[in-house]
Amino acid sequence: MAAIRKASWILVPLALALGLNAIAFASQELSSDYQQHRFDVRSFGATGDGSTLDTQAIQRAIRAASRAGGGIVLFHPGTYLAGTFELLSNVTLDIEAGAVLKASANIADYRPIKDFGFGRNYGVDLTGEGFLMGLIVAKNVENIAIVGQGAIDGSGGDFFDFTKPHYTMDFDPKATRQGQAFMDAVLNTTDGPVAEKTTGRPGTLLVIFNCKNLLLRDITVRNAPNWTIHISNAQSSVIEGIHILNDPRIPNNDGIDCFNCRNMQIADSDIRTGDDDFAIVGGEDITVSNCTLFSNSSAIRLENTRYSLFSNLVIHANRGLAIYERGAGVTSDIQFSNIVIETHLLTGHWWGKGEPIYLAAGTSGGKGGTIRDITFTNVGGEAENGTVLYGAPGATVENIAFHQIAFRFRVTRPEVNAVVGGNFDFRWTAESVHDGVFQHDIPALYARYVHGLKLEGFQVSWADAMPAWYSSALELENISNIQIDRFEGRQAGAFSSSPVIAAKHVSDISITNSRADHGATTFFSASDVRGERLFTGNDLRDTRQAFDSATSFVMGENILPSPASQ
Repeated sequence: MAAIRKASWILVPLALALGLNAIAFASQELSSDYQQHRFDVRSFGATGDGSTLDTQAIQRAIRAASRAGGGIVLFHPGTYLAGTFELLSNVTLDIEAGAVLKASANIADYRPIKDFGFGRNYGVDLTGEGFLMGLIVAKNVENIAIVGQGAIDGSGGDFFDFTKPHYTMDFDPKATRQGQAFMDAVLNTTDGPVAEKTTGRPGTLLVIFNCKNLLLRDITVRNAPNWTIHISNAQSSVIEGIHILNDPRIPNNDGIDCFNCRNMQIADSDIRTGDDDFAIVGGEDITVSNCTLFSNSSAIRLENTRYSLFSNLVIHANRGLAIYERGAGVTSDIQFSNIVIETHLLTGHWWGKGEPIYLAAGTSGGKGGTIRDITFTNVGGEAENGTVLYGAPGATVENIAFHQIAFRFRVTRPEVNAVVGGNFDFRWTAESVHDGVFQHDIPALYARYVHGLKLEGFQVSWADAMPAWYSSALELENISNIQIDRFEGRQAGAFSSSPVIAAKHVSDISITNSRADHGATTFFSASDVRGERLFTGNDLRDTRQAFDSATSFVMGENILPSPASQ
């Protein structure tokens, strides 16, 4: 037995030694393999000194990683100046904390869009404004990533003249409330947009076209001179923890533009732009969550998009949640939930007039756009214009639902409201320049040519002394099948002549369990209203009168105004 024990004591340390050596050898092998798939751009000639153009060195490192079957291209701390370069399949750009990939301020360092087969066809091969590429382009690729806590800097300010306005005459000043004063406000550069220099500007900062398996994580992208990130025809993309920080005076510097993408998740990011934070066109199965957004245009702009969710967002914008449709486009089956929105009016040639929620369907080429099956749940905040649902004959808006919506309306800058307020803005879906921007009073919600509208828990409140063009809480025109339940509010001016709810050419309407706030005058004003259904459980004790004409509603359990208040 003693011999056996002695042998076992000899074997144990031998086994341990062999095991440790095996681990050491394996570790060395793994380390070697790992290092073989990491490509430091400095090893390929990059300087990172911020003044030497490193474009070719970066491209060499990417090509080496691609030839090796894939790998990580490393940017250690430093400033890497570059013009257009191409990202290839199975390559990750790792921009470390302290590293900046900086776009050149020399317009000659950017390649023409034709070099990569891009053109100017909207939704097909268009990417940004102009005929140049930006910094990074990836086309016909798979398994690519840009990660790290460093920054990509587009040098946007180098390409603009901040004393000159950027605008086009896509509106008729004579159709606006203020006329020449409105035009003067468009030419005001305080809020932008400003004009590019005569030398021009680069294209989209980061273009990813025809891609499978994309990852963008943790990076900061700033100072874009054009669209910031354009992803087109992509399958299976994850974008999380990124920061987009652009100058809000620069036009067309959208945050993330997604065209014809499927299965995309965007989360935990903050985006600050002049133009749209998100422009999603032709998307399907898209989720956006846990983001903070700032825009001088629309925080979220959708076209021809289906089966998508937007939740847990904080928005500060000229226009909050927007859906545009014209031609044969269809946006459907979209849900917005748990969103705080603050909107405000601006000077300059920005689309939008402070609408927190904006749905517009128009016609183009004899065909009408369609917006249907859209739901808003637990959305609220402060706004300087009302929610707009705007259909047209031949353009469909249907099955729109609002659940637990609460907005307070106020003026942020009276001097700006005076020169641009009291107008509707339908550029992009309008059929003529005259209809692009035109004078219209501002209710808290305006709905036109909508079939199927549900308002449940819809609350409206107003700041004191609103300008004269703010009107009703709800203005409904050419609406069919509308249900209003648990509405609370009144018209803009206490005891003003505007009704709380103004209905014109409306059919099949029910109003239940609702309450008029103190200062309400006429609760429901009807003009050519047919199919009045239920009017039950409503508290109108603070209203001067319930109706301004005879009604055929089925009444029950309402608290109506006392004769003394009429």
